[in-house]
Amino acid sequence: MRRNILYLTATCAVLFCAARPLSAQQSCSRPYFVEQSFPTSGTAETTWRLCWQTQPGWGLIITAAFFRKSPTSPFIRVFWDARVSDIFVPYHPGSPRFYDLSVFGFGSTSVSSADCPASVGGSVLAGVVCKEVHDRGLAWKDDASVRRGQELVLWTAIDAANYNYIVEWTFRDDGVVIGRLGATAVNLPGIPMTAHAHNGLWRLDIDLNGFWGDAVHLGTHKENLPGNSATDTDPLVATEAGLQWDDLAFNSANVHDATLTNSRGHATSYDLIPIRNGTGRHAEAFTRNDFWVTHYKWTEMRPKNLPTYISPPEIVSNSDIVLWYWGSLHHLPRDEDGEPVGNYFQGEAHLMWTGFMLKPHNLFDRTPLYP
Repeated sequence: MRRNILYLTATCAVLFCAARPLSAQQSCSRPYFVEQSFPTSGTAETTWRLCWQTQPGWGLIITAAFFRKSPTSPFIRVFWDARVSDIFVPYHPGSPRFYDLSVFGFGSTSVSSADCPASVGGSVLAGVVCKEVHDRGLAWKDDASVRRGQELVLWTAIDAANYNYIVEWTFRDDGVVIGRLGATAVNLPGIPMTAHAHNGLWRLDIDLNGFWGDAVHLGTHKENLPGNSATDTDPLVATEAGLQWDDLAFNSANVHDATLTNSRGHATSYDLIPIRNGTGRHAEAFTRNDFWVTHYKWTEMRPKNLPTYISPPEIVSNSDIVLWYWGSLHHLPRDEDGEPVGNYFQGEAHLMWTGFMLKPHNLFDRTPLYP
């Protein structure tokens, strides 16, 4: 069982304690503590409170995230811990097959005002993280009535030899969280024209409204062909399992809390929705599923052993759960990446992205960001 305590002082120092090894206890103050209210000017409507850190072999970790949906509402915990747990890079000939975080342990490279200009609401935190607060585009529009949204973005760049990986976390004014992994820089020296994949696997320790009483439901859509009707279901994932995402079923992994409801009495969830352009499947067993649901154990941190984490499967209904998500990038080298000069590329592969959206469902009582 975990116990956690949140202390908020006038200086916004935060201490998080847990029944974990001492090294995993969380202590956070500025610049590792971020509080952001929206809108950025005028009366606050919604607020995020976050703790973050960077570590070699992990990149940018969100060590706590709380959201407040109105000035009179309590803060609700969303994350205990959220991170990219590994980046698996298999090349098409079958070798090499890199584990860029768990094996190589790459760390963050420096970030400057060139990466993070004030003109986009940027500020550099601890020399390795860019914080951006800016317009995110239309929130909603109804003829002449309109509202533009805002967001807080935290990102770092992992220096993975010839590559840079961008680990990015976005926290929007409507309670949405977006996690993205981007790949950029130069192709592998010596084999610059070899196609490969960059696969990110996120470990999301979602403690919705506290660590206990959470469960995952698999959101599923079905067209009742050959007729015209359709059906939406949300079956419970009762025991630890690996689950596949089906784009035709609009699958989402929906994290519910046993007691959390809005004022209408509707059960609240946070729904993980994939944002991707393809699905990587490889010989390794942990790549065969897009969602994994496990019972929380502080020793279970890397994805390579996911099949053993769920054997034998434990109950994860009204429990302390961890949700894992698999997202892939397929990199087929092109001339736009650069030109070969000897055994090297001269040029840069522009950013490619994969990720997910974590979207609140029945958290608000009415349309947020609405008069």
